[in-house]
Amino acid sequence: MAASSFFGHFFLGLGPGIAFFLVIIVPKSFVVLLSLFSAFYWLLVLLFTTAVFRGCVPITASQPAYAGTLLAAVAIEEIARYAMWQMHKRALVVLHRMSVQSGHTFTKLDELYLALGWGYGHAAVHVLFLFGSLLPLTTGHGTVYSTSCPDMSIFLVGALNSLGLGATLVALSVIALDGWSRGSLVGKSYAPVMHAGAALVVSNG
Repeated sequence: MAASSFFGHFFLGLGPGIAFFLVIIVPKSFVVLLSLFSAFYWLLVLLFTTAVFRGCVPITASQPAYAGTLLAAVAIEEIARYAMWQMHKRALVVLHRMSVQSGHTFTKLDELYLALGWGYGHAAVHVLFLFGSLLPLTTGHGTVYSTSCPDMSIFLVGALNSLGLGATLVALSVIALDGWSRGSLVGKSYAPVMHAGAALVVSNG
C-alpha cells in the first residue's frame, strides 16, 4: 500500500514533467545543459528568498501578512526572471553569431527551445522543492487531510498543484521571454501579473 501510494503520487505529480523532459528537452543537448543551469539558478533564487524571509519568522497569522510575504517573494522572483532574460538575450547573440559562422540558420523554433529550457529548469526546482519534500510522507500508514479540502488528501492536492505549477512556470517563461524579445508590454506584464494573482489565490486559500 505504501509503495502504491508513493508511486501513484510520484507519477501524477512528476510523471508528465519527466515525460516532457525525455521527449522535448533530451533530444537537444544544449537545451539539456541550459535546463540544468536554469535549475541551479532558480535553486539559488529560492534559497536566497528563504534566507531573506527567515529573518521575518514568525509571520503574523493573518491573511494580509501572508499576502504581503508572498507578494514580496513574487517580486524577488520577477527580478530574477528579468535577470534571466538578460542572460537569455546575451546567449541569443552568441548563438546567432555561431550559427552564421557555421553556415546554419538560428530559427525562432530554436529560440523557443531555449525558452522551454529556461522554463523547465524553473519548474523542476519549484516542483521538487514544494512537492518532492512531501513524497516520503506518502509511505506512511495513513494520510493527511485539510479542513479546507476534506475530500482530497494533502498528498493528492500537492501532486495536482505540482502538475499545474510546472506547466504554468514553463508557459510563463516562454511568454515572458517572447514579450521582452518583441518589446510587447502585454507579454512582459503577463508573467508578473499571473504570478502575483496565483500568490494571492494561495494566500486566500
